[in-house]
Amino acid sequence: MSRTKKLRCVDLIAISSGQVIGAGVVSMIGTAITCTGMSAWLAYGAAIVVGFLSIIPFILISSTVMLKGGEYTIVANMLNEKAAGFYAISYIAQCLSLSVMGTSLAGYVTSIFPNVNGIAVGLMALTFFFLLYLAGVKMMANVQKPLTAILLIALLAFGFYGMTHVNGAVFQISRPGFFSEGYEGFAAAISVYAFSTYGQYMVMNFGKDAENPTRDVPIAIMVTTAIIFVVYVSVAIVNCGVLPIEEVAGKPLTLTAKKIFGAFFPLFIIGGPAMALLTTMNAQFGSRSTPLLKATLDGWFPAKIGKVNSKNVPYIIMALIYLVGIIPICAGLSIKTISNNLALIGYLSRAIAAIAIVRLPKKMPEEWKRSFLHMPDGLFYAVMAVSFAANIYMVYIGAKGLPVQILGINLVFIIACGIYAVVRFNSGKVTVDKTLKLEMEE
Repeated sequence: MSRTKKLRCVDLIAISSGQVIGAGVVSMIGTAITCTGMSAWLAYGAAIVVGFLSIIPFILISSTVMLKGGEYTIVANMLNEKAAGFYAISYIAQCLSLSVMGTSLAGYVTSIFPNVNGIAVGLMALTFFFLLYLAGVKMMANVQKPLTAILLIALLAFGFYGMTHVNGAVFQISRPGFFSEGYEGFAAAISVYAFSTYGQYMVMNFGKDAENPTRDVPIAIMVTTAIIFVVYVSVAIVNCGVLPIEEVAGKPLTLTAKKIFGAFFPLFIIGGPAMALLTTMNAQFGSRSTPLLKATLDGWFPAKIGKVNSKNVPYIIMALIYLVGIIPICAGLSIKTISNNLALIGYLSRAIAAIAIVRLPKKMPEEWKRSFLHMPDGLFYAVMAVSFAANIYMVYIGAKGLPVQILGINLVFIIACGIYAVVRFNSGKVTVDKTLKLEMEE
């Protein structure tokens, strides 16, 4: 890819913002309100802070080295081969997040046009972005920027204009009933939100396509975190404070938006929730493909699926991601069911990668000293300890909030991933690339 085709910092911010601002802000606020009542907006802020703490390791390593295989490259080079295999196999399940976007889009379309087949619209949107990404990462980024701009304008309009309609009681934290279900409910709300507040770190998977990855990727992650804090918290405050809390519990933004915007409500739905879901779909195709391609090149999957087209896009892997995304939609699974199946494996995978990054100063001492975000080793290990605690908390609340049946499915899948990794590695078909330093120099 020529220099002019590389992604700039603004491209990465657009991809990162579009990646993370999706189903969480448009479909899960009402769910969190059922857990903790009016304090749902505070739970959003807490989830973003905890989520940011949990991804600090990814910011630090992204500032040190360009990661051809994104998260997979971290585990492969910082831990060991079998851990990398487990990570690669389990990563497939995370592609289910695409179906959350498609199902959410279906719900919003039918809220405006009841006679339209929402499922068909969700499937068409996923199909469009699948085909778009086949045209190359730069084409995807060029589409992402205007979509993200429209999204941010709409959600900021909802948040800031909606503040003029908010009942001041929403800010009275000491008010009886503010935490309607106590700590348990508040923690449950954080668990609901957590799924949608840490995805900005996945922009590291575009490092190989960036002009200056070790500078621009960490900047994009941090800028996106600030953006989602302002957007998510303001939107949640409005949704909690305009209508009676019992009216919006379990409901998407639709009711509050109708109250605020009146006749302009359809424009908000198109510019806000619809764009949120579309930008996330667009970003996720690219971010999900990178680790799987690198794992395929290392031998964890049959070599055939790693074939690329003239735009250097792994089209077979993209097709598999697409299929994983549409099957739950076609099966009619709910957002809650899909999210529950994503929660534990997602948190666990990220925790494994975070553990691997602890070895950064010893594995790559010279590169770490030259890092864009270098810090003394003592401070580094303290930061990593806080981040690890945040990851463990995420795993805990994620597992605690799962129904026993879903928890069992997750555990069986985790065991199956481990068995596959061991069997595949022992077959002699795996040769894990350990040239992380060369990747940086390229």
